[in-house]
Amino acid sequence: MYFAEIFNQWRSRRAAAHPGQVGQPLPRTVYALGATSLLTDVSTEMVASVLPVYLMLALRLSPAEFGVADGLFRGGAAVAALLLGGLLTYGSGRSKLVAGAGYAMSVLAKLALLASGAFAAIVACLALDRMGKGLRAAPRDTILAASVPAGQLGLAFGTHRALDGAGALAGPLLASGLLFLAPSEYSLLFCVALAFALSGLAVFWRLVPPATPPAPARPARLPLRAHWQRCLPPACRKLLAAAMLLSLFTVSEGMIYAQMQQSFALEPFMQPLLPVGTAAAFLLLAAPVGWLADRVGRLRVFLAAHVLLLPLYGLLWGAAGVTPPLWQAAALVLLLGCYVAATDGVLMAAVAAAVPPAARGLSLALFAAGVAGAKLASSMLFGLLWDRYDVAGAVLVYGAGLLCALAVFALFNPLRPAGAPVQLLPETP
Repeated sequence: MYFAEIFNQWRSRRAAAHPGQVGQPLPRTVYALGATSLLTDVSTEMVASVLPVYLMLALRLSPAEFGVADGLFRGGAAVAALLLGGLLTYGSGRSKLVAGAGYAMSVLAKLALLASGAFAAIVACLALDRMGKGLRAAPRDTILAASVPAGQLGLAFGTHRALDGAGALAGPLLASGLLFLAPSEYSLLFCVALAFALSGLAVFWRLVPPATPPAPARPARLPLRAHWQRCLPPACRKLLAAAMLLSLFTVSEGMIYAQMQQSFALEPFMQPLLPVGTAAAFLLLAAPVGWLADRVGRLRVFLAAHVLLLPLYGLLWGAAGVTPPLWQAAALVLLLGCYVAATDGVLMAAVAAAVPPAARGLSLALFAAGVAGAKLASSMLFGLLWDRYDVAGAVLVYGAGLLCALAVFALFNPLRPAGAPVQLLPETP
């Protein structure tokens, strides 16, 4: 949060010195949504950060089984909820109500974790938490996009993701500290996670206004094809297909951390520390990368982030079967943080700028659901390849697949769609 505040103060001083060259400071709604996401993400990441060690060491799942569990946790349950959130938001003016329901589901999931002990019940609780995340994503981004002018969309989404990343940084640290002080006391960890989830819900209802201006009523007489054209115009369909293909050959964070845990033979309480470096890099870079995307092109930054995965895969391949040096682990988490900072928020900002305001909720939901579904398939495929060959062979397959996906992205050329009725490159502030 402090980095985002400092960054905006710097921009305000530049705006005073050079009128018309730099946009106005971000509104309070962006920071209120960011604080909500920060508190909620602390809660979620406290639980999520212990999953690899719990599933692969405590329950001794195979890489293929872990790939299925990781994919379902990160993408499977959220797909339907993402679409539901977008449909409920589309043309309804109910963005805050739908997003609030999603945050409430995360609170209920933490309550259920405290009351359950069986593995099946824990998986069901985690699925409920993911469904809440999916349900709130589109309406939350709709409120965020409506709170700023088009020229500040990248910065607004980047600032929000930076605050969200601060929660992703704090959550694993808290989880690691609690497990170090009280080993195997997962009930204590779930209680603390519940407290943060409740705090995030309270901040959301108290400080976040509904989307402004209010969304117009859903057009009653438009045919289904017209709604489809509004939410996914041709250029957006090309971009969605390209983004899904790139996501299919993106190794999930959970699989990367699981491989690093094996290479370094970490103690269980140290497993939650692996996401900390990634979250720290994300926290520092998300807002500046969003600002840069507004200036040089959002999709150019999005494509560059996937190019960064190639050296990451090289380091991951080199770490297989050996104990890598410390610099290699640091480079892995840094590159992963750069990738995360330049993908999710940047892609959503590009989509928000490309569709009418009334269609943003459903459009963002369709993109998020498509990417989540591709990542679900990616985790399952990588786990199967890891089981069938080894992690080095799986990484080689994914590296080759990513190169092909980048070539297809260039062939689709969603950066400059000829004759498209929407503008995907940044508007001039």
